[in-house]
Amino acid sequence: MKKRTLALLLAAIMLLGLLSGCGGNDDADAGDSGAENSGTETLAANQTIQVHWAAENFHSFDNNKNYAAEEIQIQSHVLEGLVRAGMDENGSQIYEPAGAENWETSEDGLTWTFHLREYYWSVGVQVTAQHFVDSFRRLADPRNGCDFASFVGDIVGGEELYSMDVSTVSDADIDAAMENLGVRAVDDTTLEVTLKKASPQFLSKVSCVWMYPVRLDVIEAAGDLYDSDFTTHVWCGPFVVSDYSLSNSMVLTKNESYWDADNVTLTQITFLNIGEASTQSTMFRNGELAVLAPTGDYVQAYRDGAAEGDYTYLETYMPNVTYFYLNRQGNSTSGLMESQKVRLALSLAANREEFTQVVFGRHNPAYGFVPLGVTVEEVNFRDNVPEPLTALAAEYDTPEKLQALFKEGMEELGDTRDLSEVTITYICTGDTAIKRQQQEYWQNLWETTLGINVEVNLLGDSTLLSEARNAGQYDIGQAGWNGDYNDPMAFLEMWASWGTSIRYSGWSEERAAEYDQILSKLDTVADPMERVEIYAEAEEWVVCDEVAAIPYMYTDNILCISNKIKDVVTPFVGPYFDFTHAYMVE
Repeated sequence: MKKRTLALLLAAIMLLGLLSGCGGNDDADAGDSGAENSGTETLAANQTIQVHWAAENFHSFDNNKNYAAEEIQIQSHVLEGLVRAGMDENGSQIYEPAGAENWETSEDGLTWTFHLREYYWSVGVQVTAQHFVDSFRRLADPRNGCDFASFVGDIVGGEELYSMDVSTVSDADIDAAMENLGVRAVDDTTLEVTLKKASPQFLSKVSCVWMYPVRLDVIEAAGDLYDSDFTTHVWCGPFVVSDYSLSNSMVLTKNESYWDADNVTLTQITFLNIGEASTQSTMFRNGELAVLAPTGDYVQAYRDGAAEGDYTYLETYMPNVTYFYLNRQGNSTSGLMESQKVRLALSLAANREEFTQVVFGRHNPAYGFVPLGVTVEEVNFRDNVPEPLTALAAEYDTPEKLQALFKEGMEELGDTRDLSEVTITYICTGDTAIKRQQQEYWQNLWETTLGINVEVNLLGDSTLLSEARNAGQYDIGQAGWNGDYNDPMAFLEMWASWGTSIRYSGWSEERAAEYDQILSKLDTVADPMERVEIYAEAEEWVVCDEVAAIPYMYTDNILCISNKIKDVVTPFVGPYFDFTHAYMVE
């Protein structure tokens, strides 16, 4: 724990340096380029920046249907939800008033009342509470198939709505369920949300872009163009989309009608798709990029170069776990994945420290499913809960012990084959050098440690991977999960009956129902430490008792931010960067 605490402290210190001079924009009008701010800095005449952006991952302007990081990055700048994710002076995530000036929660935690400020869409129409009601309903509408429909699961009627089978119910049934969703506009500026159970993480959920407001009249007028044509949209955030080149770039310009426009200094942000890491590095060094996320061999160079003082170097945790999922459909290629002991042997054989250092030279080994840095309100989860696989890994610390565990699991299934006769199929995608290195690492590790054979089935794209997975043509597959709000539930709920793993792996509804019983204990518990204990029980069940997944790496977040740009916010969850109150200096 000492290393983690030190890392967090260093990250917080660096972030404090990054956020120094936070009041600079208050004393200088955004239009007065060149005016000195309250410190010793001078605003640059040119308040435009460029940022690398993987444009090929941007699929839609429909915020209810967004899921990719690149979509979140854009929508968080052009729309304004109820709250906005920020960072406090200690580098911890907070949720600040945004579209809502303030809010209150009933004593039982079931009713949330948000009071909207007076703010407007870019065409002069006021944002109202009904626009949020429409968004929540549309997100949960099963006919829309939104990936994050489960975010309304805490709301009365939410789970009943998004889980409806569109093939067996009528449109009238769905419309009635939408009306019964526990959200209502008390008046134009008062939104009331009724939860079916207390959910301390609800505020974190409404900070996500898919819960931002929508205009149904705009959606209807745009028709099929709503996904792809930015000119059919209206905006209510600090910036608006002014240009978009498919799979190449997007330009955002300052929204002069934004409620807090006086404190928005940047006039333009250009997001560019720059494929080569070398080109990104060169452009950052030349001052053409405001920020950089170095990768591969560039990481150490930027660590070492931070002392030169040209940029701020941040190395912090990310809400991400990388893991293996297993074929639990009863038709795995080896016929062995129904054995908990076989699954556990595969998990404990993983040399997580070696993998992160040899393959990446960074990141953190994962012996649990909840990443470093995740909190339950103010309580740091990992600082209070030991990673559950650590003790088991110490117990099964030799190939002989692991092979005996694997063999015992086989025999319980009635399989008497020698280990050398066993072949497990590992499905994956990605033919880059780093992907190949990962695939070969795991193949060699399991073959050497367990004495089995591993067939790597490299599939051309995610569509082919999905087809093989759905057909059960595998034993083990690779995945990663980003938490979209800051709470252990963002990771643990994916194994529940309403979670994503039923869709994306062989995880069964029956197993999920068993797991639900653990999570149901949270329904009447508000105390953070008591919730931590329940989350710890759930995590233990996922990675040890049931071995629903094999976590092996918590991803870190490495960022370099030019000293020419100030007040960039890097939320723990949400967009990589928030440039709302950033500004350029000479």
